[in-house]
Amino acid sequence: MDAVFRIGVQWLHITAGVLWIGGGFYTILVQLPALLASPPAARGAIMPNLVPRQFNYIFRVAEFTILTGVLNLFVSGRAQELTRLDTRWSWAILAGIILAVGVYALTRATIARWAYRLVEIGPLAASGDAAAAAQMPELGARIRRFGYIQLTIGALILLAMVTARFS
Repeated sequence: MDAVFRIGVQWLHITAGVLWIGGGFYTILVQLPALLASPPAARGAIMPNLVPRQFNYIFRVAEFTILTGVLNLFVSGRAQELTRLDTRWSWAILAGIILAVGVYALTRATIARWAYRLVEIGPLAASGDAAAAAQMPELGARIRRFGYIQLTIGALILLAMVTARFS
């Protein structure tokens, strides 16, 4: 029964991680370019519905990934290895934890704030407010730049987890 629980926790952790990182790839490579290519009036109409749902999804799946990762440490019986840091496994897991928590915190502090600002000024820009319209491309560029940083960190997390798996 312990093995089934351990496999279940590991499966949940991997699935959540794929949804989190995959959601970031979809957002940055598909959704954001499509939104930026749309007329401002169309963006203004969709953003108030899209942004809260998207961040609710991303944050919940990120939190679940981190939670199941910590739980996975304990059900695998390897949590104490992190205190020694004398194996490639412990270094890879520690790097993955730091990167995951870091990208989660940075996303909450930056992209979420910028995206909600886009939601706020979108209707103003669509109605002809020049100052609001001027802010939109800069906010979009910030989100895109940080999104690429997130994708890079996500790829590094995956590399760390694969390294840990084969250590």
